[in-house]
Amino acid sequence: MTYDSIYDAVSDRYETGMGWDEHAHVGDEESLNIADEALGRHADSDEVGLRIRDFERDETETFTFAELAAAANRVSNYLAEHTERGDRVGAMLPTRLELYAVVFGTIAAGRIYLPLAPVFGPDALNYRLEDSGAAALFTTAEGCAAVDGDLPALERVISIDEGTVDGDVTGDEYDAVRAHSDSFETVETHPNDPYSLTYTSGTTGPPKGVPTTHGGPIELYAYTEYVVDLRPDDVYLVAASPSWSYGLTMGTIMSGIRGTAIGCYRGQFDPHAFFETLETWDVDNAMIPPTALRQSRAAGIDLEGYDVDLRVLISAGESLDEETVDWCETGLGAPPQDAYGLTEAGMVICNYAFDDWAVRPGSMGKVTPGVEVALLDDEGNEVEQGDVGEIAIRRDEDAHGSYWGRPEATLETFTGRWLRTGDLARRDEDGYFWYVSRADDVIISAGYRIGPAEVEETLLDHPAVVEAAVVGKDHETRGQIVTAYVTLVDDYEPSPDLADELSEFARTELSKHEYPREIEFLEDLPKTASGKIKRSALAE
Repeated sequence: MTYDSIYDAVSDRYETGMGWDEHAHVGDEESLNIADEALGRHADSDEVGLRIRDFERDETETFTFAELAAAANRVSNYLAEHTERGDRVGAMLPTRLELYAVVFGTIAAGRIYLPLAPVFGPDALNYRLEDSGAAALFTTAEGCAAVDGDLPALERVISIDEGTVDGDVTGDEYDAVRAHSDSFETVETHPNDPYSLTYTSGTTGPPKGVPTTHGGPIELYAYTEYVVDLRPDDVYLVAASPSWSYGLTMGTIMSGIRGTAIGCYRGQFDPHAFFETLETWDVDNAMIPPTALRQSRAAGIDLEGYDVDLRVLISAGESLDEETVDWCETGLGAPPQDAYGLTEAGMVICNYAFDDWAVRPGSMGKVTPGVEVALLDDEGNEVEQGDVGEIAIRRDEDAHGSYWGRPEATLETFTGRWLRTGDLARRDEDGYFWYVSRADDVIISAGYRIGPAEVEETLLDHPAVVEAAVVGKDHETRGQIVTAYVTLVDDYEPSPDLADELSEFARTELSKHEYPREIEFLEDLPKTASGKIKRSALAE
C-alpha cells in the first residue's frame, strides 16, 4: 500500500459516505447521531473503553464501554429534563469519567458539546459561555468561582465537587446526574446538525466558534485509516483531553468509531510519568504534541530507560527538528508523523503510517487523500513549485461550514472555491509541504493558536495599561511565546515587578497557555497612518 495507490480509492469511498466498518452507518442521509456510532453501539461491551492515567496518584483508572455508556446515559437523561434540544452544554473538567460522560451524554441527547479547558480563567471562560449562549455548564468548585452567574442564557451549573455560583444561575451537584437512569434512547439527529462547538483564535477580534456536524467525522476517514492507522485492538494514548479539538475528535469520537479504547492522562504533563505510562500500558499508537517531545528531549530524558515500541507516533501542530525526530525513532520505535490541520477544515496535510513512507524532518507531509490543497498568492493564483504561497483548501459546492453567530466572517471564510488558511508553505519537487509561517498575526505556541486580540483586551483591563500589542517571539521548545508590548498610564513606571504583575494578571484571566511570557514597556506603539497598531513592526 502506497500513498499514490490510495488517493483515488479514498475519493471514491467518500462519495459513498462509508468507511468505518460493517456495523457503522455513517452517511445515512436521514438520521445520524455520532454518539451512537462512537459509544452507543458498544454499550453492552465489557471490553475496556476508557483508560486514564493519574500522574499525581501514579495509578490507572479503567472503565468498560458499558460503564462509560451508563454514565453518559445518566447525563443524557439529566439534560433531557433540564435543557432543550440544540442547547449548548459546556464542560470545564479535568480528565476523568465525568468529562467523557458529559461529552457523549450531551451529543446523544441532541445537545451541542462546548469544550472548555480547565486552564481557562474568568475572561476566557465567560466569553465562550456568553458567545455560545450556553445553557448549562459542568465544572469544578474552582470553575464555579470563575463563572459569571448572571449570563443571560446560562441557567444551570453542575459541580462535581460541591462548588457554588453567585447570581441567578441554578446550581446542582453531580449526584443529581447520578440519580438518573442509565438507559437512554439516543435522540435522532441529521448529519448536518452540529454536535460540538469549538472556539478557534483569529487575527482580529475574540475567538470564533466553529460548529462540527454529526456527519463531519466522515471527512476524517482517510486520516484515521492511513495516518493514525487506528485499530480496535490498539492501546491508544492521546496526550490531549476532549477539552481540545484533537482530543475531542481523534482522541474520543474516532476512538469510539473504531471501537478502540480511549486513552488519556490527568495532571500536569510530566515526561517521566508520561513515558512510564507508555511502557506500563504497552502503548502502540500515540499522539504526543511537538512541544512535549521537545521539552522531554531538552530535559535529558533517556528513552533507553523505557521499554516503549510504538507502531504509530502522531505529532501535530508544529514541525519538529531532525534531532528530535531521530531521538523519537531511536527511543520510541517510530518517527513522529507530523500532520497539519485546522478546526475549520480537519486534517489536510500529513505523514503516513505506510511501511515505505519516508518522514522528512520538518515537513508536514503530503495532502490527505480525498482533499485538494493549493498554494496561492495574494491574487488567488497558484504559485510555482518551490515558491511560498498561502495554504488553501478546495471547497465542494455543497460543503457546509460556518462561524457561530458571525455571518460576515462565515461569508468571508466559507464561500468561494477555496478556504484560505492564513498559513504559508512551500511544496518541494516530490509533493512534500514545508511550513513557513503565518500570513497574519496568529501566534502558534506549544501547538495552540493564540489570537493576539484576546490577550490585548485582557491586558487593557489592568489599570496600569494604556495600550497593548501582542506578537509571537521564536522559542526553542514552544515554537513561539506570547510577547506583549505595553504603554503605561502616568502613575506607573516600568519595572520587572510590574511586568510580572501584568503577566500573572493575564494568566489568571485567560489561561495557562495564552498569557504573555515576556512583557516590554514602550513610550509609544508603532502605528499606521490611520492609527492602527503595527504588530508586524513589533514582531520584526
